[in-house]
Amino acid sequence: MTLPYEGIRIIDFTQVEQGPVGTQVLGDYGADVVKIERVDIGEIGRGQQPQINGVSLYYMADNRNKRSFSLDLRTPEAKEIVHEMVKDADVVASNFRPGVMERMGFGYEELKKINPRIIWSVASGWGQTGPYEKRIGQDLVSQALGGLMSLTGDRDGPPRAVGTFIGDYLGGMMIAQGIMAALAAREKTGRGQVVETNLMDGVIASHLQENAAALNADWKFPRAPKGIGHSDSGPFYAIYECKDGKYYTLMGVFVPDGLGRLSKALEIEPSLADDPRFDNPTRWNEGSPALRAALEEAFKKFTRAEVEERFDANGLPPGSVYDLQEVFEDPQVVHNNMVVEAEHPVYGKVKLTGFPVKLSDTPATLRRSPPTVGEHNEEMLRELGYTDAQIQELQTSGVTGSENIKRANGATGS
Repeated sequence: MTLPYEGIRIIDFTQVEQGPVGTQVLGDYGADVVKIERVDIGEIGRGQQPQINGVSLYYMADNRNKRSFSLDLRTPEAKEIVHEMVKDADVVASNFRPGVMERMGFGYEELKKINPRIIWSVASGWGQTGPYEKRIGQDLVSQALGGLMSLTGDRDGPPRAVGTFIGDYLGGMMIAQGIMAALAAREKTGRGQVVETNLMDGVIASHLQENAAALNADWKFPRAPKGIGHSDSGPFYAIYECKDGKYYTLMGVFVPDGLGRLSKALEIEPSLADDPRFDNPTRWNEGSPALRAALEEAFKKFTRAEVEERFDANGLPPGSVYDLQEVFEDPQVVHNNMVVEAEHPVYGKVKLTGFPVKLSDTPATLRRSPPTVGEHNEEMLRELGYTDAQIQELQTSGVTGSENIKRANGATGS
């Protein structure tokens, strides 16, 4: 089976999450992603907790379908190796601070002299130029400056961060999108180009609907009251506690006789459909305190599982609030194959998130487990035409790592 990006090679300098999750998307769909890492240590994301068998689970989550090539980029020989790789590569990706790639000798102006078709993808916190160019970029601060934090949390409490590193993940998706677009453009023009993304812009784009309302109607978005899903929503778009202390979301009642179905499911009498306060959906917010109280009382009559069963029986949408372990037990999640298992001779079996985008003819595949540091050093050097004697000399001089030799001799390493 031919994959969409089979034959595309990416030289990947990225680290932690923003960059690696983006290049991983291309790897999932066939690209040969060669991860350039520090000798022995690897990229800084390898040190993150939690770990299993000495390997960061966060690192493994972001680096499947890649090869690892460890080089000491301070040496001219390593730079020569990278330049040799660029001749036949399609993409060079990084997420260092602006200017770092140029200082290492891998800036776009230099690399396009070697290969005019090269796509140079750079990601940062704020952008390659501008007043914040030299500032440290990080997920949490991007959520703050990007406006997402001001929308998150309860109205009576402080702004809150989203429950995951959403800025990094969105940044990774922007990287993948940009590279895909540049590859498509190159088919028409024959030329490479710069792909530039940053954390803050990705976060801003995540609330594009609110942006339009704020920019054009000066609409304000105070944080929602406790338990309500959105600042301009009410009790029918909210989260409720059940009898067993677990939670359930109510996502509107936009089905025929929705109020009647909801009342039947939760045994609310008299039915909300017969209450004149709620006969007009545009006035639901006017009765919010009374309606919220009635629904809170109704949900607490049943366990979460009972609510789920009753909602399903009455044609209402599912809404159990799962913890992460429960997510992967859900029958629809299982059906969607949202868990894949990798096997590696060093760190054993590991379960990873599956592929959220399904293609009927050329689906994403798990072909390579997340690599150990320098796992593909000898393989890469041989592909570049180096002899075994030359490879041994490069390892002896420290230009490239000897991690495979150390592991063969019983040393551990990720």
